[in-house]
Amino acid sequence: MELKMQTSLFLILGAIVSMVGWMFVYPADGDASTAAAINAAALMGDPGLAKVGMLMGFGGMGAMMMGFLNIARKMAAGTGLGAAFANVSRVCSLALIIVMTFLVGIEWAVVEASSAEIGTALMQISAATETSFMVAGGLLLLTLGIGIIVEKNYHIIIGGAAAICGVSFLIGIGGGFAGILGFIGWIGMLLTAIALGVQTLRSQS
Repeated sequence: MELKMQTSLFLILGAIVSMVGWMFVYPADGDASTAAAINAAALMGDPGLAKVGMLMGFGGMGAMMMGFLNIARKMAAGTGLGAAFANVSRVCSLALIIVMTFLVGIEWAVVEASSAEIGTALMQISAATETSFMVAGGLLLLTLGIGIIVEKNYHIIIGGAAAICGVSFLIGIGGGFAGILGFIGWIGMLLTAIALGVQTLRSQS
């Protein structure tokens, strides 16, 4: 399989599978503001559905990050003005792949926990990583977007949208009303991935 085709599939299928997993399969509330005990009870109450949902959610996100990594790595290897920005995006993509791998193990342990107290404690660890995800995800999108705008290797609208979503992620760290921007940033990340995947696919044909 050619790298462009692989990258496109990672971005498009990863985003779609992740969205379906989180929104329609995963039984808990993906919002970290929900009490850990409530989310843990939801996962432990339906272990089969929980495992499928987290595999789709975290697995899709991991695949999407691999797509971002492929794009950022290619841009960073160049000599253009966007290479420096793409290098930051590449590091953040790799960091988020590791985070997704870690989180699926943590939440799997919640499902298998021998007591509600242990499940809640593990769920608190999972919820605490939301800030790390938003920081890395925000920097990934912001720097990738700036790199695309500078390099003009993808449609400039995609680059601008990515940069705006990255800023939304970073502002969303503040929580409260600003937390809504974090959700907008996540949706924007999925749409950006699909747009990049489609353009990469079209450029191959």
